[in-house]
Amino acid sequence: MRILREWIHRLWGTLHPRQSDRDLEQELHLHLELAAEEARHRSHAPDDARRAARIQAGGAPQAMDALRDQRGLPWLDDLVRDVRHGLRMLRRSPAFTAVALLTVALGIGANTAIFSVVNGIILRPLEYPKPEQLICLTAHFPILGITEFTVSNPEYVEFREMNRSFANVGAFTTGDVNLIADDRPLRVRSASVDEHLLDVLGVQVAHGRFFARGETDAMAARPGVGGPPIAILSDELWQTAFGGQPLVGQTVDVEGRPHEILGIMPPGADIMDNRTQIWLPLGLHPARSRNRVDHGLYVVGRLKDGVTAQGAQTELNALLENWGERVGATGHVPTKRPSRSEDHILQMQPMHDAIVGDASRAIWVLQAAVGLVLLIACANLANLVMARAESRRREFAVRAALGASRGRLLRQTMTEGVLLSVAGGVLGLWLARAAVQALVRAYPTSLPRTSDIAIDVPVLLFALGVSMGTGVLFGLVPVAQRRVNGLVTALKESGDRGTSGAGHHHIRRALVMAEVALAVMLVVGAALLVRTVYNLTRVDAGFDRSRLVTFSMRLPMAASEPDTRAQAYQRVLDRLRAAPGLQAATAMSGLPLNRSPQGFDTRIANYSAPTGEPFEVVDFYQFVMSDYFETMGIPIVAGRGFERTDIASPGRVVVVNETLANAIWKGRNPIGQRLRPDLIASLGDGGRPWHTVIGVAGDVKQGGVDRETGTELYIFAEQQANAPPTMNVVLRTRLPPAALSRTLERVVREVDPAVPIARLRDMDAVFAESIRRPRLLAQLLGAFAGLALLLAAVGTYGVLSYMVTERRREIGIRIALGADCSSVLALVMKQGLQLTIIGVAVGLAGALGLNRLIASLLFGVQPTDTATLVTVTAAITLVAAFACWLPAWRASRLDPNVVLRAD
Repeated sequence: MRILREWIHRLWGTLHPRQSDRDLEQELHLHLELAAEEARHRSHAPDDARRAARIQAGGAPQAMDALRDQRGLPWLDDLVRDVRHGLRMLRRSPAFTAVALLTVALGIGANTAIFSVVNGIILRPLEYPKPEQLICLTAHFPILGITEFTVSNPEYVEFREMNRSFANVGAFTTGDVNLIADDRPLRVRSASVDEHLLDVLGVQVAHGRFFARGETDAMAARPGVGGPPIAILSDELWQTAFGGQPLVGQTVDVEGRPHEILGIMPPGADIMDNRTQIWLPLGLHPARSRNRVDHGLYVVGRLKDGVTAQGAQTELNALLENWGERVGATGHVPTKRPSRSEDHILQMQPMHDAIVGDASRAIWVLQAAVGLVLLIACANLANLVMARAESRRREFAVRAALGASRGRLLRQTMTEGVLLSVAGGVLGLWLARAAVQALVRAYPTSLPRTSDIAIDVPVLLFALGVSMGTGVLFGLVPVAQRRVNGLVTALKESGDRGTSGAGHHHIRRALVMAEVALAVMLVVGAALLVRTVYNLTRVDAGFDRSRLVTFSMRLPMAASEPDTRAQAYQRVLDRLRAAPGLQAATAMSGLPLNRSPQGFDTRIANYSAPTGEPFEVVDFYQFVMSDYFETMGIPIVAGRGFERTDIASPGRVVVVNETLANAIWKGRNPIGQRLRPDLIASLGDGGRPWHTVIGVAGDVKQGGVDRETGTELYIFAEQQANAPPTMNVVLRTRLPPAALSRTLERVVREVDPAVPIARLRDMDAVFAESIRRPRLLAQLLGAFAGLALLLAAVGTYGVLSYMVTERRREIGIRIALGADCSSVLALVMKQGLQLTIIGVAVGLAGALGLNRLIASLLFGVQPTDTATLVTVTAAITLVAAFACWLPAWRASRLDPNVVLRAD
């Protein structure tokens, strides 16, 4: 307690110096009076007694300093003085301070913004209790090349019963449903879950209750409609659509049926980054629950305490050895040794990794890129600080001669550097916050877990650490640049502008070369990604996307019979075709460019697959309406497309794409061949009737322009007894989507007032979404590369300008002796271009090594692409040449009379 009281007393004295000084002065005055009184008792004269007392105390100022040290915190007082001195020095150099602040703010702001992305997506744990225990179970078809596929319902049930590593296992599916809120139809994201899922996630409802045991397994009265009419809303949907009104126990119209609201989820509750707005019971159709071929469940398990993921994987490998024998099944069961197209492996993956996926590589590339930007900013600022330190050599020497220790000078310069960096960090933090908000608004679906991206405590600590680190580094530069020589030497050097040490020039030149090299690496990487995006836009997607507008609509399953959905969609299309400004209209089940492979087993007459099976696994089933190929601009390369007369035809017909025709019939005429689509797996009903091939359509990039074209089967929806509940309507028109919105809403409302239109956009926007991640990476990396190039150019300009200033006398003499402007221009340009060429060479070598790390992100271009390297080299050389030309031009215009008279 005594030590604590002493520290509190010292802190009080430091924080209230005036009061403390008054107390010390009174105490010292009393002490001197007592000493003088004692001296007078020893027969001293009054004046001599006071003088003797002051001598005994060591002088009043010295005594006050000693007392302050004893009753205060000297180091805190010194820090306050250093901060005040640093602020004065920065105010005295407004141009230097402004440039340095902007440089630091850009470097730290960019790093903080991207680190917030890294932290929110990769580093931050999922918002569940013990998230490291959550494991996803997926299917992998090695022969088909399908990875991370969904699991069939029988496999899910069997895994639940056989495994011993998991405390619980749950399943769910995702989709969209129609919902009525205040008489407004809405399309919301849904998750259909079983009763085990929330127990697996460890999530509790905020209001009401979760599904009780057995509720999620029940089916509605009418098959195919779904589970029982109960639902749980997300907090976000409850607040935005229903205004937070009490809803538990009340009913809301979902998919044409009144659903009782059992509960409200807590804010932010989600599953697999699905942005779930409503949670529904799974309610699998009995036919689907027994179908081993129908893969449609996402499976998540929670490991038991003490069980590792590796241990669970070992157990799964043992189960795969004889899965069929364990469950008594022989067809389409998981196996450890796949040999047929239908054979698949079950694999485990941490939920965090399953959500982030391959986005982590792109995010780390961005973090590395902004790290290079920060290094360039630091090198640029180091050049500025060194140049400023040269102008302060005399100040440091005088202060050293007056008794300032090396540590004192170091502490003061470090304080200036920290002040500068902290101020730049605060400004950079503001820039980072604005950049993160703009990034999330501009690219809401390009990155996973965007809702978790925020400027939070870890990000603030990162920004603080970077700011303090750069501040200490900048503070060390002036003192580490040279030892403080004696006063005479410093004054002699300061009197001659041309005598600055050559070592300082070497350091600044090295920093410029480093800036150029780092900029080259960034610009080359950005150029390769820009080439990638350009190549992706040049890929033929297989259809004419110009003047195409699309939207999605879903007919409520409870309000429409399966055999009437096609007629309802046809009524919508007929009304749209008659609307002004629309040339054509059609509908399809799956929108191209963003589809995941479906992998349906399709029986084919007189055909045996290479694996010996009597069926072919077709990647995509596409249910289409009339005029599909004409509206989409997809060519028919053989046979014909669907016609209106096919609707009433007793025989069902299909169209295949070129890839499927070549894979099955291999040069034979596919027209007239027969096959049996699996309508049970694709529609949930409809059986497996025979269909006749009437045409071959050109290939369409259904899975993305950067993917191989898959096999595709077109099924005429108007000819089926069943039709998909959700269809994508496509219109060919010259009108923009915004001009069509009211017309579309009116037409759809005439058919069913409870159906909203969703995702209204043109097909160019659909195409842009399919390449959203490469475009995001190219744009951000391009921005960072442009910033790096600007900083490198500014650094080159600054170093050459300083060199010209130091050599003004030499250049003046050269001009006075007859040197013309061109020779002076060439002299300075030569120095700058030498630095640039060396930096470019080093940067190209570094780029050739680092670009292999982004090879998996490239499309249609190699990491060593010669055209890109040559273009980048030429561009950077031109920028650097312009940066060199400005100080060279100023040097060539020097007046020798003015220069020599001033020196």
